[in-house]
Amino acid sequence: MAEIITIDDRFRVGKAYTIREAAELAGVSPGTVRNWLYGASTPYGYEMQPVFGANRKPGDGAARVSFLELSELVIAARFRSRRIKLSRVRDAHEYARREWEMSHPFAHIDLDSLGGHILAKFEEESPDPSQGRLVVLTSPEQQVLLPKLVREERENFEYAEDGFAERWHPYGHDVPVVVDPHYAGGKPTIAGSGVSVEIIHQRWTAGEKIPYIALDFRLRRADVEAVLQHVAA
Repeated sequence: MAEIITIDDRFRVGKAYTIREAAELAGVSPGTVRNWLYGASTPYGYEMQPVFGANRKPGDGAARVSFLELSELVIAARFRSRRIKLSRVRDAHEYARREWEMSHPFAHIDLDSLGGHILAKFEEESPDPSQGRLVVLTSPEQQVLLPKLVREERENFEYAEDGFAERWHPYGHDVPVVVDPHYAGGKPTIAGSGVSVEIIHQRWTAGEKIPYIALDFRLRRADVEAVLQHVAA
């Protein structure tokens, strides 16, 4: 099947993040991000295939990551938190990519509904319990669900009309921090303001008091406190 590219948004597909920035946001190491996106090889001849699609090269200069790639990194990391083998996550992603003819299946809203059934079909066709299960079955209905950690993380995303992720709340919707590729170059900002979380944190660590920071940026003090509580942790 030919891959269908349905994303027409330069902000979501543009390379907004460095490897280190993407790693910090996804909660993994920079080496993990690089290896998952581009694959790796060792002096001993071991070849690691990239997790997301065909082998790619970072191109000239520093490798960078798009918002949709970041979204898939986050979801893959949550699968890995379930101790699912990386090769299993890679094979499942490729299977979903072919079945949907979709470039970023882990970043699509239907991963919760159709995706659960597609991954269940993948497990039926390629059973390997030793690699970890990509879906769970509830009883008595035997409903197919993604693992809890994956479902919880996906609830932190908002999706555009094309079905692909367009916004992410990395600490959950209760914390006013949002990652939106259309604002501040995709860096975390305080929701509804466009004010960079990094700037808030820098000024706080430089010794400025929270009330003055909030007043200067016309933010609620409670929002600044909530942001700093998570960012400074």
